[in-house]
Amino acid sequence: MSAIIAWSIFTGLTAIAAVHVAWGFGVRWPRKTEAELVTTVIGHERDTMPPPLPCYLAACAIFTLGGIALMLAGLLQTPWPRWLIPFAAARRSRVLAGRGVAGYVPAWRARHPREPFASLDRHYYSPLCLMLAAGFVVLLASGMRD
Repeated sequence: MSAIIAWSIFTGLTAIAAVHVAWGFGVRWPRKTEAELVTTVIGHERDTMPPPLPCYLAACAIFTLGGIALMLAGLLQTPWPRWLIPFAAARRSRVLAGRGVAGYVPAWRARHPREPFASLDRHYYSPLCLMLAAGFVVLLASGMRD
């Protein structure tokens, strides 16, 4: 079961990382214009997408998180000390959980009120973060039983 969860997390995060790389290259998917993309994926008073470097850095962080899921399940070897993997996974799962919960907090809603981001965040982005965090918790718990 851990392998299925880890591969699911890795696959989902790899797809999200790929979209961030595409945005860095100027691709406007899933919208037609930059303004539409900004209101879909950022949701606060901004007129343009971030420059390429932040998009690429976000992609690297997201992809690495998927790799941590594989490492946690023992599916990917690493030169890092074994104790570091659960530590890194626990920290990242807290970040994901925090981001997921934030989507329902009034202060976040006030900071990111633009549509369609606000609705997409409530129905998709925040629940996805919470599901990813839960997946990491399951992987962490599985590792503790081994």
